[in-house]
Amino acid sequence: PEDSCWPSPDKWSSLNTSLSGALIRGVPPGAVCYQAHPTYNENHCEIVRSQWFNSTWHAQDPISVDYPIWTDNSCNPIYPNGTSVTGDVEAGKKGCSIGRYSVYVVNATTAEHASKALKWAQKHNIRVVVKSTGHSFPGRSTGYGSLSIWTHNLRGIQYTESFSPTKCPVKEPLKAVRVAAGHTGIEVQAEVAKSNVIIVTGANPDVGLIGWLTGGGHGVLSTSYGMGADNLLEATIVTPDGKTLVANPCQNSDLFFAIRGGGGGTFGVVLEAIVQAFPTPKTTLFTFAFAFIGTTEESQYWDLVGFIHAEMARLKEGGMQGYYYMPGPPVYPTLAFQGGFYLYNKPEGTVETLVAPIVARLVERPDLFVYQSSIRHSDTFWDSYNGVIENEQVATGGAAFGSRLLSPESLADPNATAKAFAEIGARLNPPTPNVILIGHMIASPNEPTYYPSAISMNPAWRNTLVHFVVVEGWPEGVDRSLIDAVYEEITYNKTEVLRQLSPNTGAYFNEADSYEPKWQESFFGKHYARLRKIKEKYDPHNILWCMRCVGSEALVEQQNGRLCK
Repeated sequence: PEDSCWPSPDKWSSLNTSLSGALIRGVPPGAVCYQAHPTYNENHCEIVRSQWFNSTWHAQDPISVDYPIWTDNSCNPIYPNGTSVTGDVEAGKKGCSIGRYSVYVVNATTAEHASKALKWAQKHNIRVVVKSTGHSFPGRSTGYGSLSIWTHNLRGIQYTESFSPTKCPVKEPLKAVRVAAGHTGIEVQAEVAKSNVIIVTGANPDVGLIGWLTGGGHGVLSTSYGMGADNLLEATIVTPDGKTLVANPCQNSDLFFAIRGGGGGTFGVVLEAIVQAFPTPKTTLFTFAFAFIGTTEESQYWDLVGFIHAEMARLKEGGMQGYYYMPGPPVYPTLAFQGGFYLYNKPEGTVETLVAPIVARLVERPDLFVYQSSIRHSDTFWDSYNGVIENEQVATGGAAFGSRLLSPESLADPNATAKAFAEIGARLNPPTPNVILIGHMIASPNEPTYYPSAISMNPAWRNTLVHFVVVEGWPEGVDRSLIDAVYEEITYNKTEVLRQLSPNTGAYFNEADSYEPKWQESFFGKHYARLRKIKEKYDPHNILWCMRCVGSEALVEQQNGRLCK
C-alpha cells in the first residue's frame, strides 16, 4: 500500500463499480475503541469487547480473524484506560492500524465477484487471500497489503439422495450434499439432520467446511466415515485467471486432485463443494477425565498417559474415535486428562469393555488419581452432537502450535511415549509455561472408495493413530523476543521430540507448526511435486499466497509483510 504503483482510489472505486458495490474498505473491528480513529464509538466498542472471544462473531466481520497474532495485534479492542481485552496495558498508546489485515475485501456472493476480483488483482500485482470464517490456525485468512475474497455470504445447502458427478462414471449414485462456501460444519449438520443423514465435518462447530476439507479435514466422524477430503465428490472453483470451473475426477481432474487435500486458498476460490452423505448412525458418546492428585510422583502420571496411548490402537479397532486434552498448571490446577470419544452403531457395553484395562489402572492408585466418566446413547448422531461440543474461545492472546501424525508403531511402547510427552508437556515441579497437549484419535485408515487415486491429502494419514498437538501460549503485549523464543521452542524442541517419536509420518497442513522445517514433505509427502506443478499451471504469478502453502517458496515474506521473489 505504501508503493507509488499501488492502485489509486479511482481504480479501487472502478473495481467497486464493476462489482456492483461489493468492495469493502478494510477497517479492523477494534478501531471503534480508539479515540483517534474516525470510527470511534464507545457504545460500539462495548459490543466488540463483549464478542472478541467469539468465533462466530469474527466470521461475520469482513476482515477479522480468530487469531489476531497474524495481524500483529494491530488493533485489538481496548478499555477506556487503554488496556486491551487480552491484557496489553500499552495497547492504547500503540494505537490502531491496519497491520496485516486485508486492505480491501470483496464480499463475494457470485462467481462473477470472485472472477473479477482475481483478474483485477492479477493486473495490479496484488496479493489475494480467501476468508470464509477466519478460523485458520496458521493465519492463512489474512495478509499484509492484500485483497480478500470473503466467501462467508455464499449460502445454500441442498441434500440429494442420488448424485452423479458431471461427466464422470460411478457404480451407483451417491447420497450427497451441495454446500456453498460460506457455511460452517454445524450449519450443514443441522440442515441434513432433517433428512436423517450426516456428513463428516470438523469437531469445532464453527469451522468453515471448505478450508477444513481442502486441507484434509478431521472430525468426530472421520475414523468411521473418512476424512473431509475423502468425501469431496465435486467442486466449483474460480481459478486465478477468472475462469469458473467444475472439478471432479473426470473434469479438470488435476484441480480436483489439488483441492482434495492440497490446501485451500491456493489454487483458486472454491464457491461450493458436493460432499458425500451417509445415513445417521446410532451414537454413543463417552466422556472421560482423570486428574493427578499426588505431590511428588509426576512420573506416575506420564506412565499412565503412556499406557493409555499404547491401548489406543485397540480402542480405535473397537470403534472409538475422539479428542482429548492433557493440561496442567496454570491452565488447570494439576496434571489432567480430559476427553470425549464417539462410537457408532455399537451395542451397549462396548465402551465398558474397551476401557476396562484403563479403569483398572486408575482404581489401583486412588492415592494418585481421581477420575470420572459418563456414557450416553443416542438414536441419531445429531441428538448426540448438538449442543455437546461448544466453540473454543479465540483471540485470547498468542499461541504457537506444533503437531505430528503419530503412527501406531510410534505409540506402542508406553515407556517411550511417557518419556517423550513428559519432556514436552506441562509440569508441576517446577511449573511450566502455558503448555497444553492435545490428542486427536480421528484418522481414517482407509482410502476413499470414490476415486481413491484422485486425492492429494498427506498419505501419512492412513498410518496415523493420533494427530498430536503441542501448544504454548503467551499474553498479549509481551516483548517480541519472548514470542520468537516460544516459536523457536515449539519448532526446534517440543515438535522435534514428536518428529523423533514418529519420524516416517508428517504433520497436518491445517494445524501444524507455522515454521515447520521441510514442510513440503511433512504436509504433503509424495504428492508435493505434482501439487507444485498444478499450482504453477493455475497460478503462475502467485496471486494466491499463504505461508507454508503449495508453491509459497516462490516468494519470501519480508518482515514488513512485502512479498518478494
